[in-house]
Amino acid sequence: MFCPGFVPQFEGLRYSCGMTKAEVATTAPVRRRQADRAALSDRLLMEAAIELIVKIGINGTTLQAVGERAGYSRGLATHRFGSKAGLFGKVLQVASVDWLERVQVAVGDRVGVDALAAATDAAEKFIRDRPEEVRAMYLLWFLSIDPSADYKSNIAIVHKAQRRDVAQWVKAGQTAGTVDPSLDPLRVAEQYAASMAGIIYQWLANSEMPLSSMFKQLKSDLKIRLERSASRVPTKTKRTRK
Repeated sequence: MFCPGFVPQFEGLRYSCGMTKAEVATTAPVRRRQADRAALSDRLLMEAAIELIVKIGINGTTLQAVGERAGYSRGLATHRFGSKAGLFGKVLQVASVDWLERVQVAVGDRVGVDALAAATDAAEKFIRDRPEEVRAMYLLWFLSIDPSADYKSNIAIVHKAQRRDVAQWVKAGQTAGTVDPSLDPLRVAEQYAASMAGIIYQWLANSEMPLSSMFKQLKSDLKIRLERSASRVPTKTKRTRK
């Protein structure tokens, strides 16, 4: 079927039936501007939600308050997230992804103890750079284990991803010969995740706690546990003929 004025393809752009070249030329920039505005509003809504969660708490954070704090209409947050559960889920998703991506970038191709040390340093930098984001994330995590809470997050997914990455770094270290092969990578990952969560929680409860010293001690303990054992693993010696 042929449509008058329809050009199938022109300079990489596909036109809709009935649109002139001039009309199509203005469509892409308009769509980009719309996408940019949507991305900006998402970012501002997230920042407003995090600020409110930290300052007035989860119960006091409403969709209306988030929209107004972000500088938009009262109904935008409701339209965008649907409910408080949807809002909190998005906040936790954004914060968790930010955390995991920072760690993965910092670790790069490192393995074993070096990978765990890099991950620990990245976590500390994230806490220093985005303290309110971290606090909001932990508040939502703890809320999700309350049986009476309306909001439920699948915290297990984030923790599973964290343990998976750590276990892979430990396995790679074992393959490289820098980590004791008798250690269970998953158990090391579980212990590491628990230690990190405990340190961060203590710091959230008491900001005067020496966070850097705690992380430094954790890295030292990991090095001793993983590398000291590796150095004790007996190596096979070649027999000499008499």
